[in-house]
Amino acid sequence: MAQLQITNVGTEKLYLGDFYTNIEPGKSINVERAASDLPHLKSLHKAVADGVASLSIVYSGDEAASGLHAPPAVIEAGDLAPVAGNTPAAALITIYKAFAAGPGGSPDDVEIYPRGALPFKFRILDLTVYVSVAVGGSDVEIRDEPGGVGSVLASAPSVATGRNPNVEAGTGIAAPAATKGLFIRRSDDAVAGEVVIIARAEL
Repeated sequence: MAQLQITNVGTEKLYLGDFYTNIEPGKSINVERAASDLPHLKSLHKAVADGVASLSIVYSGDEAASGLHAPPAVIEAGDLAPVAGNTPAAALITIYKAFAAGPGGSPDDVEIYPRGALPFKFRILDLTVYVSVAVGGSDVEIRDEPGGVGSVLASAPSVATGRNPNVEAGTGIAAPAATKGLFIRRSDDAVAGEVVIIARAEL
């Protein structure tokens, strides 16, 4: 089963008919669903598209191997046609991850997707870091490999608490490969907070 964390990033109580539940502003719920069910969660998709909910998905090994969450392996000519910006296929993807403060003084990585587990290719359009514990001179990067290697996809400062917007787009492209995943790289592991990544699937 896929593990879903859904967060109400709006200012009002959010009702999700897919789960028959309300989520208070700033609160999250954790639910399990089969990967094959995810495309049919209409109220969840609408809430994410409307910008009032963020979604983080972690697939089990069996779900990842099933391919049910991934784009079709066979791409036909019609799939390569340009996509109009107002069609469902152009909907934005929200990736959310919270991270706690560590002992401080050293860089580290917070895993969003492990190496080899990116579900599809996507381009990061924007990054916002909500810092609850700040460290002077620090920043937060989104990278496609851990350990400070690979590509910087986006970055934001973490020198002050509160909302910190993206300042560097980097390459912006995350693409599945054996060594590629998605990681939060903290220049100082004492930084704590949340990241919200806005992305769009790419062919």
